[in-house]
Amino acid sequence: MNADTQALVHVLERLALLLEGDGDQHWSQWMRRARTRLLAGDGGGADFLLSAYGGMGSFNDVVLGQYYDSNGFSWKPGHVELNDRFDELRGAAYTLAQQIRRSRADTP
Repeated sequence: MNADTQALVHVLERLALLLEGDGDQHWSQWMRRARTRLLAGDGGGADFLLSAYGGMGSFNDVVLGQYYDSNGFSWKPGHVELNDRFDELRGAAYTLAQQIRRSRADTP
């Protein structure tokens, strides 16, 4: 496993934990599936991850730290810092997956 793949596996684990901590199931499972594929040596895990980005309702649209109660929409304490961490990890995952995709395309 090359350095980019190792880094992406680590980022995906952190993303999954962050998402699960906020109560998300769908995207946390997506990150875990991509991670599992990469750990199994399936470079297509990077493509699978990248398919989550873009379009309406995509991973790009996720915002953490919000909930609905009897008063309507509310923010959890610390939501700004939570989303800053999330955005950093989401961006790192995208960049690493793109690098893996490019390196696979360059390999005969």
